[in-house]
Amino acid sequence: MLSTSALAPRARGLIGIASLEGSGIFVSQKRSMASSNVSATTPPTDADVVVVGGGSLGMSTLFHLQKKGLSAVLLERNQLTSGTTWHSAGMLWRLRPSDIDIELHGYTREMCMRLEEETGISSWTENGGLFIANNDERFEEYKRLAETGKYFGIESSILKPSEINDVHPLLRTDDTVGAMYSPSDGTIDPSGIVNAYAKAAKKIGARVFERTGVGSVETTPSSNPQTPNASVIQSVTTTSGHTIRTPVVINACGAWANELASMAGCKIPLLAMKHAMVITEKMEGMHPGLPNVRDHDLSIYLKTQGDAMAIGGYEQNPEFCHLDEKFEFGLFNLDWDTFGQNLEGHIQRCPAIENTGIKSTVCGPESFTPDHKPLVGPQPGVHGLFHACGFNSMGMMLGGGIGRELAEWVTTGAPDVDLFSFDVARFHSDNLADAKWVKDRTHESYAKTYAIVFPHDEPLAGRDTASTRKSGFHDDTAAGGCVFQARHGMERPGFFLPAAGKSVSPVRYDYYGAYDDDGAWRLLEDDVAGSIAPVDENKYNEAVEGELTFSVPSSFDIVAKECHAARNNVAVFDQSYFGNFFLEGKDASVAVQRLCGFDVNEKDDGSVTYTVMCNSKGGVEADLTVHKVSSDSYYFSAGGQTCSKDWWWVERNTQDLDCGLRDVSDGTSLLSIQGPRSRDLLSKLADPGELSDESLPFSTGKRLVVAGHDVTVLRLTFVGELGFELHVPKDVASDVYKAVMSAGEEFGAAAAGYRAIDSLSAEKNYRHYHADLSNADTPMEAGIGFTVLPKLKAGVEFIGSEALNRKREEGLQRKLVCLTVDHDEGDRPVILNGMETIMRNGECLGLVRSAAYGHSIGKTIAYGYVDAWAGAKKITNKALQAEGTEWTIGDRGKTWKATLHTKSVFDPKGARVNGQYEDKAFVAA
Repeated sequence: MLSTSALAPRARGLIGIASLEGSGIFVSQKRSMASSNVSATTPPTDADVVVVGGGSLGMSTLFHLQKKGLSAVLLERNQLTSGTTWHSAGMLWRLRPSDIDIELHGYTREMCMRLEEETGISSWTENGGLFIANNDERFEEYKRLAETGKYFGIESSILKPSEINDVHPLLRTDDTVGAMYSPSDGTIDPSGIVNAYAKAAKKIGARVFERTGVGSVETTPSSNPQTPNASVIQSVTTTSGHTIRTPVVINACGAWANELASMAGCKIPLLAMKHAMVITEKMEGMHPGLPNVRDHDLSIYLKTQGDAMAIGGYEQNPEFCHLDEKFEFGLFNLDWDTFGQNLEGHIQRCPAIENTGIKSTVCGPESFTPDHKPLVGPQPGVHGLFHACGFNSMGMMLGGGIGRELAEWVTTGAPDVDLFSFDVARFHSDNLADAKWVKDRTHESYAKTYAIVFPHDEPLAGRDTASTRKSGFHDDTAAGGCVFQARHGMERPGFFLPAAGKSVSPVRYDYYGAYDDDGAWRLLEDDVAGSIAPVDENKYNEAVEGELTFSVPSSFDIVAKECHAARNNVAVFDQSYFGNFFLEGKDASVAVQRLCGFDVNEKDDGSVTYTVMCNSKGGVEADLTVHKVSSDSYYFSAGGQTCSKDWWWVERNTQDLDCGLRDVSDGTSLLSIQGPRSRDLLSKLADPGELSDESLPFSTGKRLVVAGHDVTVLRLTFVGELGFELHVPKDVASDVYKAVMSAGEEFGAAAAGYRAIDSLSAEKNYRHYHADLSNADTPMEAGIGFTVLPKLKAGVEFIGSEALNRKREEGLQRKLVCLTVDHDEGDRPVILNGMETIMRNGECLGLVRSAAYGHSIGKTIAYGYVDAWAGAKKITNKALQAEGTEWTIGDRGKTWKATLHTKSVFDPKGARVNGQYEDKAFVAA
């Protein structure tokens, strides 16, 4: 029998389903719809799930849903694979900058082999993968990938230029600095894998209907009057008029996905582009055993095609395209001016191509998104609609893994792995409605497909459009030399250059000059013709360029000074990119009790609580603060990157309650004043008596007059200092900012950004969602059990409590650890960037999930989850600290000795948060 176990199930163990909300649509049933009313050629009248789209994603999803015991149906308006799947190059590369990608790709590879055993249909050729590096930074990236692969058991070799031809003799190597070889990579046959999934799915009862298009998707308004714009899937009707009643529709329509989305009343950020490869004639020396080749620096690939090559890549001047529904097994004529960018690189890497004929060209549509990540999961505002589209030419690699995770998402309410970077709910609604933002960001993501993935890279596109979000402090911070970061459509401060008064804000996006030569027609814009001139001067890009490294960034000393201000004087942070919204109504207290891991209701009005919201398996879906205004009004502050997702999580799990959400994010600017002198500063602008420990204790809030304006003041910190958050009406934000900075001069106040927050919060053992906390991590595993344990011990139910109680009984099989690196490279600190290996006594047990240099302690800090080692029944702090245990971190082939910490590495008792300072000056400027 075919098994769907993961290739690398190291991060699993979150099993079981809670009896409360937060679960999947089919959590309480094995198979709810009858299938006796169908024939072999007629679709049923009822189905648990209808998958639309017969490519690799749709068919994998169908199979995995059926394996869950559901009645699943797939509709394809033409033939299987006839959209974008059939012309896929099919190359699979497991060594990626993301551990999630690695696991999903690995599962896809495993399914190819297992499906061949089950069905007899072959789809996998293991010919290996070769990555060519043309510069030192690229070579360092490949070393990072090889290091990460050790945790997953992926064999790889780092090659010198002289060794490359031993693996592929046709390549030029004198202009390279090295390569990485992964022998277990390979090639997927698109038709083979789809047919294998189809055969396996039908064998267990799934039904597939070709030549059956969808004409409409029927929805009804949400039953909750508090969410009048939300709707619920009811059925789909085919183009022939046949209706299938179903609560779930999966949009796996590839480049045509917006057609189906519009039927359900929504739009997704997906655009189609022409993507091409050229098949050569027979080439002397080529054979099927040679590896596929990627030369990221030349932005090309060379795919083994028997005794020929298939060559392609990602050009800077891609061509957008419109598609119609009749584009069945369709191709475009290749534009050689566009493809020419790639061809030069192909000839440089493999000179034999220049004298080899061309057998055929393949120029077909592919779907791309604004951040080069897929669109997966439930559609906000349309209950029952799930997406599996926008795969940016990676659908073949991700097909198996995403099919598995979507089936889990539908049936339990959450995937088993951290799919936040894929979640369709990750975008801000303003950006989604801005066609220019979507197109510009999508162009950049395509053009940078093969760019080095640096930890501090920033997009240039979408920074100056109608939907670009800016706080009420933006103009003031820009004038102060702020180098902004783009997060969730918001310009947030990254760090501040010393030369205040000289703006380095982002400028007009010029497409990297790719359309300067009468090429703007490729953008398909009616009002854009001819050429788009490059920007003459881009100070922002110049400032960011110095951050593009795996070593010490150019802002290192600047960030150190900002951290110094927070630890010794006072730092002022613009944190307006937080999502701020009220949950209000008669049942608001019931909703909070259901959603939150901490018992917010037992606290007094005015309290502020850090809490998590869990899914049915106990994984953390959100971490945020809740300010209890009253028993029917709660003020949420959620991380800016996740606030759209968090809003949707609250809304979809409170549909049966008389309460609703009210967003105040756009009208609120958040100024955080942190440090030993923060109260002294704020006392210049507000009644000092209202700021005392007695009047405003830690984790409380109140309305105060600050600098002559009514604001909400919360006594909170995310840097581990005495601190206050000012939630200011946006229209008076600039006045308040100017007053704060003026009053702060005598206290050494400094404007500071999120790069400083990263360092300061790491020193305090605070969590960052999607870094060291996710839907796949429980609060106990993440070391924040205090957010749920009081409720669990008191027997108070909430979403995920049942699973968390089981986890308590079983003991932890994985746990987040904090390590500091005990080594410097001469006068340069060791810089970690995430995805390094964590080893206990030489055994690899996990990966670094987040890292930052701690400027207060003078060491690099790393956080990562480790698995239970052989002989350990469960992981405890005592076991982690056992005598004779040696912890090390693997980094690009090097090994650093490390020290384990079970408490925060700075101020472990938390005295400073409470305003207790014994040593005020301890960090050198």
